[in-house]
Amino acid sequence: MKKLILLFFLFHSLFAVCQDNTYYLEGTLGKSKIFMTVQVYKSDNETSLNAVYFYRNSLKDIKLEGKLKDSNNFTFYFKPGDNITEKFYLKKSGNNFDGFWYDAKEKQLAVHLEPVNFDNYKSNIKIRFDDKRLNLVKYKFLEFKKQKTTIYNNKEIVWYSEKHCSSDFFRLGTNFSEKNKAVINPILEEIHIQSTLAQLSCSSSFEYSNGQGIEGSTTINFLNTNLLGFEIFSSYYCGGAHPDFGGSGYLIDLNSGKNYEIDDIIAFDKSATTEKESDFSAFSKYRSTFFAPRLLAVINSQEHFEKPKNTDEDPCDYTDEEYWDFPSWSYTEKGIEFTPIFYRAARSCEESFVVPFEKLKKFKNPKFPYDLR
Repeated sequence: MKKLILLFFLFHSLFAVCQDNTYYLEGTLGKSKIFMTVQVYKSDNETSLNAVYFYRNSLKDIKLEGKLKDSNNFTFYFKPGDNITEKFYLKKSGNNFDGFWYDAKEKQLAVHLEPVNFDNYKSNIKIRFDDKRLNLVKYKFLEFKKQKTTIYNNKEIVWYSEKHCSSDFFRLGTNFSEKNKAVINPILEEIHIQSTLAQLSCSSSFEYSNGQGIEGSTTINFLNTNLLGFEIFSSYYCGGAHPDFGGSGYLIDLNSGKNYEIDDIIAFDKSATTEKESDFSAFSKYRSTFFAPRLLAVINSQEHFEKPKNTDEDPCDYTDEEYWDFPSWSYTEKGIEFTPIFYRAARSCEESFVVPFEKLKKFKNPKFPYDLR
């Protein structure tokens, strides 16, 4: 219920503030190539500005605060703490922006920006760019380099890093079949690209990004002739009130490339579905009505949870079904590991519990093509 209420407020908040214009720009700051997104918002007769820019040679976002003197004169500045470390004075003429950039010592450099020609940055790879269209530009300049080779279940795992930020991930190595590599490595590359773009966009108004705002780790937990299971855990702070963390489990079919969701693997009722987007209400009802109570019952049969006497003092109430309706999970050699999701102030309660495959076999989704083992 809390999640549905949150979605309701988010939905209405989107209509409370109308985005009037968004400009995607490229050009020069002095001799440096830069790209900038400028967003103009209007709400209740007020106008506000957001701007983000990055240098071609670093790709790391710099978030700017803005003021609109009139419809054509824009001021942007970066102000960590009480000191303005850089500012832009730009005048819009037609589709172009021209003006000057100043640093904290009032050094002046000319700025010229014009609309990005996205035809120069077309890509065949399927990446979620959402509202960050300039990620299309960043993608073109990513550089991945081989770092090391490890062994898991006698198979080579090759790890890569990215030049511009802290972003490591793996590919299948030489002793996998050519078919497996042809199917899976492009999928792993897409995941790596997506996490790299997230890292490069992780920035705040309080300090310059060093490309390490998201501290991530990837653990391979399962591998046989048909399935690859791994988990990506991230701890991140990209501005805002609090840092956060979370994990995502993957189970990928080595033959087809399909990434199985937990509901593809486990079905506590025939109404189980992974079609969140098309029918979220049905999906949410299944999770709260069947998934959460039955998963909790299975885990509690081995953990024997007790409800805290005072949840204000001890918020780690693992007997509360609400914390189990959308858990994170990971497919491991010993079973499926589930982690309940608590509210922010109680995130330290998020402990993982492994359920052996033997206890889950009777709940296997009949459409899942493999045995649970």
